[in-house]
Amino acid sequence: MGARRRLTLLRHGKAHDESSAPAGDFTRTLTKRGARDAEEMARHLLARGLAPDLIIASPALRAWATAAIVAERCGLEHDRLRAAPDLYLAEPSTIWKIAAATDASVGHLLICAHNPGLSGLASRFGPRPQARQLPTAGLASAAWSGGAWSGLEPEDAETVEFDAPDHT
Repeated sequence: MGARRRLTLLRHGKAHDESSAPAGDFTRTLTKRGARDAEEMARHLLARGLAPDLIIASPALRAWATAAIVAERCGLEHDRLRAAPDLYLAEPSTIWKIAAATDASVGHLLICAHNPGLSGLASRFGPRPQARQLPTAGLASAAWSGGAWSGLEPEDAETVEFDAPDHT
């Protein structure tokens, strides 16, 4: 059967608008709220015993900063945070291909990237897929009881959880 697998999709935290990034969308940075929300989501993961084994992130500044905050708060070593240029504004199929290529030693993979791709993939999770819209710093976490990453399908996830920062 193999080890249990968990894939967590984390949308980057709230970023400054493009007008504040002279080099364009790729260089947009997190707002203070975006950084706080990333810290909050790391606390949520830790409180549920869901620290990832590996984080793969879009190299866009807002996604990379979000991932770096989560990695630091979760106590991950520097080599457990990796950039994947293909994640920048990726389609759901591209995000899934990156997950499916994950090394067997990784039980819990967290991918930090962008909408609409993340929400599109999260919408496929579980036996009764339904449209989902991840807010900034929102996450979707799906688990499978075993098997190689390459053999998993989003619709076969046995459990799916969603979480988002509290802005009340």
